Amino acid sequence: MRVLLSAIVFTSFIAANAQNVQPPALVSAREALTARNPALAKTRYEEFAKAHPTDARAPQGMGDAELMMHQYEAAELDYRRAVMIDPNLWPAHKSLVLVEAKLGRWDDFESERKLLHDARVRGADNISAKESDLIDSFEVAGKPWLVREYFVPMGRSEARYNFEHFTPEGKASEYISLERADAAKTALERAPQVVIGKDDIPAAPGEFALNWYTGSGHGTIRHYKQEPSYRTLRADTMRWLRARAAHK
Repeated sequence: MRVLLSAIVFTSFIAANAQNVQPPALVSAREALTARNPALAKTRYEEFAKAHPTDARAPQGMGDAELMMHQYEAAELDYRRAVMIDPNLWPAHKSLVLVEAKLGRWDDFESERKLLHDARVRGADNISAKESDLIDSFEVAGKPWLVREYFVPMGRSEARYNFEHFTPEGKASEYISLERADAAKTALERAPQVVIGKDDIPAAPGEFALNWYTGSGHGTIRHYKQEPSYRTLRADTMRWLRARAAHK
């Protein structure tokens, strides 16, 4: 998945630039990741690890390469090695969230998300409350989807999650968003021809709506009285996508 690979490379780039001076071996390994050659990148990170066994960037980079190659078990082990060396290596924790989702290890998935949440709450260094986290990816009916979580709700509709579909060229073509129901309706008041939801019942404060958006339409999949768990949200989204694909 091209967009997923780009996101992994970007995560690696952030980690690699956490320090001002980069050893040439790490620069070379990162270049291999950027060139989408994870096997070569892994070899270069392994070579660096032999000379620098206490540098967390080596196992973190190996994990990035393994994630690109869909070697999720190996990636999990290397990311955990990285955070054992440096517990505050946030990009490795973020990648662990994605890996645990791919492995279906939801307790570990939630543990890593809580760790990142708590770091943001206390204002830890090198992690921002304003950035989004890539937490999951999956395919439905041959279409790939990426999932982003926002610690600070995003935009006028106060989105907490976005499920994003990209074309093979990397262009976003549609997305599904968990939003504050009242904020989403208010955000579309300037477009009276667009209706979010199939009824005129006002959204109560604190309620959420799972809304879909494309270039040609909008709609509501489901309402929630309170913010649902991610697993509930994921299941509802995938169920709706499968039903939609079956009727095409």
